[in-house]
Amino acid sequence: MGNKHSSNASLWGSDDSKEGILDTDLTGSRKPDDSPNDSPSVLNLQMAPDAPSEEQTLPTHPTPNTMPTQGTRRPLGTFDELHKPCKDISFQPYEGVKFCANRGLSSHFQVQHSVHLNNEKSSYRFGATFVGTKQPSPSEAYPVLVGEMNTEGDLQAQLIHLFGRNIKLKCIAQTNGPKIKSLQAGMDLNFRNSCLSMLAADPDIFNKSGMFICQYLQGLTPEISVGADLIYQRSPMRQNSIMSLAGRYKTKDMQFAANAGSAGVHMSFYRKANDFVQVGVEMETSLKTLESITTFGYQMDIPKMNLLFKGMVTSEWTIGSSFEKRLLPFPIAINMTATYNIQQDKATVGLGCILG
Repeated sequence: MGNKHSSNASLWGSDDSKEGILDTDLTGSRKPDDSPNDSPSVLNLQMAPDAPSEEQTLPTHPTPNTMPTQGTRRPLGTFDELHKPCKDISFQPYEGVKFCANRGLSSHFQVQHSVHLNNEKSSYRFGATFVGTKQPSPSEAYPVLVGEMNTEGDLQAQLIHLFGRNIKLKCIAQTNGPKIKSLQAGMDLNFRNSCLSMLAADPDIFNKSGMFICQYLQGLTPEISVGADLIYQRSPMRQNSIMSLAGRYKTKDMQFAANAGSAGVHMSFYRKANDFVQVGVEMETSLKTLESITTFGYQMDIPKMNLLFKGMVTSEWTIGSSFEKRLLPFPIAINMTATYNIQQDKATVGLGCILG
């Protein structure tokens, strides 16, 4: 299931000046393309400094991954994370052969080499990740600095830092050769029962253009949260804004979330059947194009076989699956993805290997 947000598209048709502004958001999510930030070194931001994971990869947008004990309040999260459980069980299909080598130089610094071979365009990327020593929880560490460059000289740099315990600063910069392609800066203000997020994308004071996003999420009870999202975009010739409202009902093993506004409707339902099986369904509707897509996905974890399997079925007549196998005790993991579109009679297959 793609991680689409209403801010990922221009608020008024095509605008070349805004192309690529929000291809990558500050949570690390992006649309699939060949830009230098789609490899794990940038999408995954953090490793536990004192307890390396089995994957030797760095999880995205540091958040506690342990369930709270009875009697404590679950973390509220941000507005962008309303549909996160469904997106966590999804996978990104690819075509061709991928090889990724990770090397941890210390408990705080890691480098990565990525090679992707396919029929359209092969690429090589080099990335580096630094994680600081500030640990508000066992699963978080700050600051997080991530950088990656490809053979064409395109660079992406990302910074996440926590000030105190409630203010999180995030910044992303992308270059296309010697030119700056996109710049985003924002912060999350976390309170006891609410969260306020603000983001500015490609601000240009002299031309009075750019995009500003303000999001607010309020927890009414431990299970029910409501929120609002305001997107304002301006160019030298015109300006526009979009507002949406959202709600979420969340328990330990299930969640239903929905947000609706003038741009469209986005709903998702997630259910954890047991410790090994999770399912989810997500629907996105655009009122501008009058198009809708629904995706059903599931994830099955088989710890005894060190195997993780994911599958999906979409309303666009696409079926797909992905599996990842760890070859313990060696630091090697192999993965494979395959999709088939019944309507177009088109299939894609990808095979990958991760070392380290």
